[in-house]
Amino acid sequence: MRTNASVSSRSLVFAVRAGVVAAVAAVAVGCNSEPKDSVSFNAIKSDLTPEMLTLTQRNVDAERTVAVTENTNWRLFWMDLGRVWGLDRPSMLSPYTIIPTSGNPQ
Repeated sequence: MRTNASVSSRSLVFAVRAGVVAAVAAVAVGCNSEPKDSVSFNAIKSDLTPEMLTLTQRNVDAERTVAVTENTNWRLFWMDLGRVWGLDRPSMLSPYTIIPTSGNPQ
């Protein structure tokens, strides 16, 4: 039959061993990893231009270009639909002068 003293001493030994293993693992991982902003030769060689996504643009510049292009394409698409359905300007068949109220140049 176990006593409370033997159970608590075994728990203490287990806790100490677990703590030692965790400390050794933390030191081993910390020694082997390079910091993110490392200035070692290998870190520089692996990414010579860390801020550039293309030859001339950073990541934010490329994303902005894509966003502007998509926005322009959608606006042009709606203008094209207006021309397809003949809704981009009033009918020219009227004998009276039609004043454009849309604000779009004719």
